[in-house]
Order: sequence, then structure tokens, then C-alpha cells
Amino acid sequence: RPLSLIIFDIDHFKRINDTFGYEPGDTVLKCITALVRQRLRQTDILVRWGGEEFMILAVETPFSQAIALAETLLTVLREAPFANIGPVTASFGVAEYRPGEALDQWLKRVDDLVYQVKREGRNDIRHSGV
Repeated sequence: RPLSLIIFDIDHFKRINDTFGYEPGDTVLKCITALVRQRLRQTDILVRWGGEEFMILAVETPFSQAIALAETLLTVLREAPFANIGPVTASFGVAEYRPGEALDQWLKRVDDLVYQVKREGRNDIRHSGV
């Protein structure tokens, strides 16, 4: 059964906190969470993985559908109005679980994809199939 993982990290989030303060930064995180939740199914699991990093466990979701979801979320974030802050973007990594793969290997594989996007300019998606 297919199982995909999406990790995304808000680009330049420290700059938002440093420029506008922690309260507006928290508002951005809450708005992003709401925007993402609106596009998920009840079976999908969204968690805050770290400061400005989020993870979506897409149950019963093959790789191609996970990529489509990440593309939708990337667009939604680019187009979302964040009053007084301006555009907020994110860097995404997407990978389907490989049978027999250890959990920490899968997490590292997806996290490495996020950091690849960040090194290559941010505001994009990298993915790794089965």
C-alpha cells in the first residue's frame, strides 16, 4: 500500500521573526497550518516537525499524488496574502516509502531533498520515487 512523506520548510522564516517579531511569525505559522489543512484529507497527518518545518504523512498516497499535493501547497503558499509581511514561500521534499526501508532512512531521504531545494534557491520541490 502506498505511503508518501512530504516535508516542507518555510523559507527565510528567521528573517520574518527578526524583522516583524515573534507574534507575527507565530501568526504566519498558524496561517500556513490552516492553509495546508484545508487541502488535506482526513487520513493525512500534518505535524510541525521543527521550528518552521512541517511534515505530512500521506496515507494511501502514491508518489505521483504526493507530488501533486506538494505542488498545490507550493502554489497556495506563494499566493497567500500575509499582511504586512509579503510573500512567504517554502522548500519541499517528497518521497514514497520504499518497502523494507528504515524509518530514519526515509526521513533523512526526504529531509535531504528539502535541503537540496534550499541550496538550489528555495521555493521549489525535490522528490525521490520508489
